[in-house]
Amino acid sequence: MFRRSTWSKHPFSRVLLVAGAIAGTGPAAHGQTTFTIGGFLDESVAGYRDSNGSRLVQMQDSAIFPTKIFFRGAEDLGGGLSANFSLDSMIGLSNGALSPQSHGAIFENSAWVGLRQAGAGSIRMGQQNDFSFDYFLIGGIDPATGIAGGMLNFRTGSFGADLLGVHGPAQIGAAIAGGPYAPIITNGVPTGLGAINWDRVGGERMSNAVKVVSDEYAGFSVGAMYSFGGVAGDFSNGSGKSAVLSYRAGETRAAVVYTDQNYSPVNNGHDGIANLLAGVRTRIADFKLTAMYSQARNTYTGARIYALATGVGYDFTFDWNLGAAYTYSNGNAQLKNVTVNQAALQLTHALSKLTSIYLTGVFQRTNGAYPAEIGNTVAAGNIQSVIAMGMLVRF
Repeated sequence: MFRRSTWSKHPFSRVLLVAGAIAGTGPAAHGQTTFTIGGFLDESVAGYRDSNGSRLVQMQDSAIFPTKIFFRGAEDLGGGLSANFSLDSMIGLSNGALSPQSHGAIFENSAWVGLRQAGAGSIRMGQQNDFSFDYFLIGGIDPATGIAGGMLNFRTGSFGADLLGVHGPAQIGAAIAGGPYAPIITNGVPTGLGAINWDRVGGERMSNAVKVVSDEYAGFSVGAMYSFGGVAGDFSNGSGKSAVLSYRAGETRAAVVYTDQNYSPVNNGHDGIANLLAGVRTRIADFKLTAMYSQARNTYTGARIYALATGVGYDFTFDWNLGAAYTYSNGNAQLKNVTVNQAALQLTHALSKLTSIYLTGVFQRTNGAYPAEIGNTVAAGNIQSVIAMGMLVRF
């Protein structure tokens, strides 16, 4: 039978350009002020099946794209300088409540203020996603969110406890609040951790963070980010850092991202999980191609997993797209030498510039070291599949 794991912190089908409605404009002391309300609404019906023949049919929030509403603003301060802010909230269409990954915080998804100087770059302060989210999800390099399967096709597995280095009910229980992974619940008791989104592409927020990004020069851009741990007298406890080198030319985009975040369950907050991602996307005629490498490594225990993913999308017409993606993942001895093969297929039809319907399927098979897991639903065996049919609206 299926076991449920509740989403931890966060975390799209094809890359979807952010579309917002300008709610109002008005004069400012130095120039123009804009305020935008926008968002994405993704809801579907999904059917799961595992190798034991167990079936589960349910409403699926955010199958291919996170459902969220955002409030963003900018003010022209003159001389190419502007001030801006963002407040983002994750919600669930199934019940209208805040997404479980928000942990009751209305703007957990994003809450920052910043400045941008044209020709130089920007600085932001507050709670923010790291560069993995910015370039691989929003930038469409990830074959899952850029080609097929969306959030259901993230790199994932039921090995989160071993990757984080916690064992037994007491340690697993303590890691639920202080770690990045969702608990696996069996008969009402946490028995493990599901490592969905272990490479952070789906969005892992950094609190108390300062983020600096340069403008592009000859197509290249660099960025750096630091998250203050907030523990008095212990500067590194719970701290994090992220850096990116990116390149863009026409339809081609490439990026390398390194992120290192400390968590309280790992060496008392002085170590954590380090992620490395490298990937590229491009378009050739009506074909869209993506490929990426991602890795997660426990900086204290040495537990490590890596993934190779690729995808191809084809535009039959301007409003019909078919995409296919494949991922191979492999863990080291601390992760029982687990291997995961995962494939996804997605058909998308754009009803308008803002509304699309989709049919997507994801299949996962492990070597048996751990049960299969898709979308925070843990299978009874090593094989699991899901088919979701839904609708995505941007506003």
